[in-house]
Parts: sequence; structure tokens; C-alpha cells
Amino acid sequence: MILITSGCSFSMTSQNQPGHFATWPNYLNDSIKGSKLISKAMGSQGNGLISKSIIYEVSEQLKTRPASDLLVGIMWSGSDRHEIWAEGRLLEPKADSSVENPTGFIKNEKNWQILNPWWENEKSFVYYTHFHQSMGGHIQTLEHMLRTQWFLDKNNVKYFMTTFKDLNILPHPEIDYLKDLIDWSKFLPVPGMYEWCKGDYSDADHPTTESHERFVKEVIIPFGTLDR
Repeated sequence: MILITSGCSFSMTSQNQPGHFATWPNYLNDSIKGSKLISKAMGSQGNGLISKSIIYEVSEQLKTRPASDLLVGIMWSGSDRHEIWAEGRLLEPKADSSVENPTGFIKNEKNWQILNPWWENEKSFVYYTHFHQSMGGHIQTLEHMLRTQWFLDKNNVKYFMTTFKDLNILPHPEIDYLKDLIDWSKFLPVPGMYEWCKGDYSDADHPTTESHERFVKEVIIPFGTLDR
């Protein structure tokens, strides 16, 4: 079994950052006999890159193995996080060097500039001042979810999804039809991991490794992912 996971910093492992403490992908991988983990998580990345990374990695794996050998787990990020293509005009990096920026999900390809509303760089300032609105971010997030589900369903790949925090997507005509198209039965029965942890956080409001272990034992495994 190949376990492919993606998400933001809540889903990072030592594959993504050497020395990183164990998180839910590690504990889930440990619970599956003979499983190999491939983590596509990246701190601060948005849902566009999460979707792209899963579709790319699953496509690569399907070239050499059947869909029955794959399990995908996705923890969606914030709807206010975005990325833009930056080839040929590399944009200024985020001040926090813990996040490589520009970055990418394909080996040796670093063409995507991550944008976040709280970062003090020029491109983020311009984007969130002049282009971003919450509704647009919610629409794009639902489209990323839907595209990823359609891809996985088409290829008969088992998967589950959840969110790192409750996205609080409100009703709206531009939203409602997308929500109706998404298969919510593939989502874990929690608002988000952040809410489920109920204050059991380490630095920067990230769940402790103990919370990650409990999340796997009490939420992911009882969800019956391996039987779906």
C-alpha cells in the first residue's frame, strides 16, 4: 500500500522538513501493515497546490501500480491561501525561511509563488489589497476539492478528506451548487483538526504530536477509510 498525503503545516512530516515531529500521516502509515508514505505537504500552501500535488503524485504512481495499491489522505488548507506561476520572474521569498518560496510539487521544479494575507512581501500585499475576497477564496477551494474528487473517483483510488480548520463557508448562489456536487461522505466527521484538538496545541497553534496520534486512532481509523 502506498499512502499519499497532502496538506499544509498540519500535515508536514520529516519527508518535507528534516527533524519534523510525527504527524497524522506518520501515525496512519504506521497503522497500515507494509505501507509506504509519500507526503506532499508544505507549510502555508493553499488548496490549489494541495490539489495539484495529489493529482500529480497519484498520476505518477498509477503508471506502475494498480489503483488498489493506493490510499490518499488530504487535509485541506485555508481558503485565503493562494499561489501564482512564477517561471522566469522569480518573486521575492517569504521572510520566514522555513517555507521555500517559490516552490513546487515536482522534483527540481520550483515555479509556484505562495501568497498569504499576513506575509509582508510585495506580491502578497498587491494580491490581498486589490484582488482577494473571501467569497472568491471559498469558490476556488470548493473547485479544488471537486476537481480532486472527480480525478480520484475516475481512477478508483480510495481516499478521505478533511480540513485543518473549519472553513466556515457560508451559503451563496455561487457556492451552493458547488457544495451540492462535492461528495461530503468522503470527509471525516469533524469541522477541522484544529477544532477537534480543543486547545491541545504546541507552538503557533499547531496540534501536538500526541494530538495527531489520537486523531488517527479516534477519527481517521474509525472512519473506515481502508474499507472504502
